[in-house]
Amino acid sequence: MVNRHKKARGQAMIELLIVAGFVLVPLFLAIPLLGKYLDVRAAAVQTSRYAAWERTVWYGGNAASSLGWFGVSRRWEANEKSDDQIRREMGVRHLSETDTDDAFSNADRSAGNFKGSTKTLWQDRNGQQLLANYSDIQNSVANDLAPGTLNVILDPIANFASTLGPFVLEMNGAYSAKVTIKVKDIDFDHFLAKDSTANFSETNVLLANGWSANGAEGTDKTSVKQQVKGLVPTSIIAAEINGVKIIDYVLGALSVFLPEVSKLDPGRIVPDNVPPDRLK
Repeated sequence: MVNRHKKARGQAMIELLIVAGFVLVPLFLAIPLLGKYLDVRAAAVQTSRYAAWERTVWYGGNAASSLGWFGVSRRWEANEKSDDQIRREMGVRHLSETDTDDAFSNADRSAGNFKGSTKTLWQDRNGQQLLANYSDIQNSVANDLAPGTLNVILDPIANFASTLGPFVLEMNGAYSAKVTIKVKDIDFDHFLAKDSTANFSETNVLLANGWSANGAEGTDKTSVKQQVKGLVPTSIIAAEINGVKIIDYVLGALSVFLPEVSKLDPGRIVPDNVPPDRLK
């Protein structure tokens, strides 16, 4: 009985060593790596949201829609930011080791390296970075026609109106961004980073209208005022010469004989005008 008990104890110890050596120890080493990869996945989700959102307010250049038929092109004029500039901002603002004191800067869009370094969590047990190069961040952002039957019907109408006059209405309200982060694979024999990489890709889609209701005037077609001006014929005589509206010259001459015309304001466009009693 004693010999059998000793043999059982020795067998249990050997089984424990085998399980610990081939299962438990690798599992304990793999859990931190799993956490690192999950954090990279979360960062890919966050950066794809950032890229899609940036396109809703910085959608000029190649992302701007070009309306008009028969060779008439009225490009949607807006703030410009290229896909590459958004990619560089993502590297500095979301994929670098930053703290709450680090403010965003316009220089971020031209950055070529991480701010300080990549996230401290993203490294193997020897301290080798899993996201090694700035070029391992890739993204593509696009805006397309917003889904829905109504938008399909209104799109040719908007093109027709743009052909006739300066009426530009952006119909491409679907903003989609795909971000890919390449991180180094792990050699699970030694739990160290390899030269090969794995792709973490996420896509985010937003439905939005990127124009502002009361934006800047001039040639900025993002404002409602500039969009509807083509539908208000009297806005033509509201043009200025040497800083004075043409209509002011006309009304000034007519007011000599008809004083009441001085109260007229033809061509006036006031977006989002709220009655005074609603502001009380």
